Amino acid sequence: MGLDRRGFTLGLGAAGLLAGSPALARGVRSAKPARGLDVIVLGAGISGLNTACLLEQQGLRVAVIEGRQRVGGRIMTLLDQPGYPEMGFNSMAAGYGRGIDAAKRAGVELVDVAPRYRIGPPPALYINGKPLNREEWARHPANPFPEAMKSMMPAEVVSVLVARNTPLKDWTQWADAANAPLDVSLHAFLSAQGLSEAAIRLANDVSPYYGTNAHDVSALMLEFNDGFVKAQATAGPQSLAVKGGNLLLPQAMARQLKGDVMLGREVVAIDTTATGATVTCADGASFSAGRVVCSLPFSTLRLVSITPGLTGVQARGVTTMPYQPLSIAFLTATAPFWEEDGIAPGMWTDGTVGTVMPQRFGATDQAITGFTVQARGALAHYWDAMGKDGALAYVIAGIEAMRPAARGKLRGVAYFSWVGERFNLGDWAYFSPGQVAGVMGEIAKPVGRLHFCGEHTATGARGLEGALESSERVALEVLSA
Repeated sequence: MGLDRRGFTLGLGAAGLLAGSPALARGVRSAKPARGLDVIVLGAGISGLNTACLLEQQGLRVAVIEGRQRVGGRIMTLLDQPGYPEMGFNSMAAGYGRGIDAAKRAGVELVDVAPRYRIGPPPALYINGKPLNREEWARHPANPFPEAMKSMMPAEVVSVLVARNTPLKDWTQWADAANAPLDVSLHAFLSAQGLSEAAIRLANDVSPYYGTNAHDVSALMLEFNDGFVKAQATAGPQSLAVKGGNLLLPQAMARQLKGDVMLGREVVAIDTTATGATVTCADGASFSAGRVVCSLPFSTLRLVSITPGLTGVQARGVTTMPYQPLSIAFLTATAPFWEEDGIAPGMWTDGTVGTVMPQRFGATDQAITGFTVQARGALAHYWDAMGKDGALAYVIAGIEAMRPAARGKLRGVAYFSWVGERFNLGDWAYFSPGQVAGVMGEIAKPVGRLHFCGEHTATGARGLEGALESSERVALEVLSA
């Protein structure tokens, strides 16, 4: 369902759902949080941490409350695994000016990982369990694409069609109400480009970049993302990541804060008045300040009691904004089976094994330190239903069935589900048809002494850059209130 401007109230209904939650008070930096706070920031992801930093620089007394036992939000690095594989945010483009600045301020080193992505052949295409090169795929009877697109690999089709045929004149104005006619489903857009149902399923729904299928994501969002990516490309080909793992960035940012960063504090209620705000946690602890900045994803904010309740478009946004189903398995190999079978180590499959990506973060650019295997959309739910051990075994068995040379040479090391992560309930936010044009500007508006930030509220950027953009906006809101 799209957002609209009809009255809709969100407030007290979630309180009972969380009343019996266990105490999560472990991991608090200091035993007695500072009194007389100016601002409480909810969420210790990049947006929340940078908001706290900006406000502290202006002399405000700030505390950060985080439900997890770690900082970082959607940045999650397996620091104990070879190559420090990323389960969330992966890298930033050369045009991420805010991100690069944040890394400098935090004192972490950025390295260009783009060369390692470009090494080796592109992922092998597996259709019905069989490998095909580009020429074979172009002639394959299962190829459902129009004649002019027969030589495109399935993973290329959507991005190419959006880039070539976007009707969005100015990507920076994507959220303007004037672009409402473009706020249609990706399915409608792809159909207009001549793709059949079978072609749309293969090009998008098997492994959707956004959403679970082409019906539930706005084409306007992909057109905005296309413009953002093109703008980033003008800054250079670099792809920057934190040396030693991206999680080191939020950890360093948190250490630089003067105020408390309280971990293990699950927020269950936000109450605001004309003179202040109070945040209540699942363990019964409460904290008061002049204002509250909420960087929580809407997927979890809708479980929090807010008084007075949100209304209209904003309330509907909190209750309906979807979040990307994404599950990731990390595997290591005991022997280079890809050298034995002569097939590219990476794999794009049309089945339930997902997308296999080699990680080249060893002593040399050539060394493969492991494989991240992604399931997006409906496939993520399918894997999650098996549990960690079941999903890892399933993925390995699937790869071995398609590549006999891999038998006995893969080991399942880690598994992470963003839907199963209770403080996110999905990875990044995306927008359904009707949820963008003329609506984005309403979602992040402050409600009295409650303010909002996070990538899901950004209109000029995506990813880490969007999170930082939103922190700048909300800091100015608080300072000018």
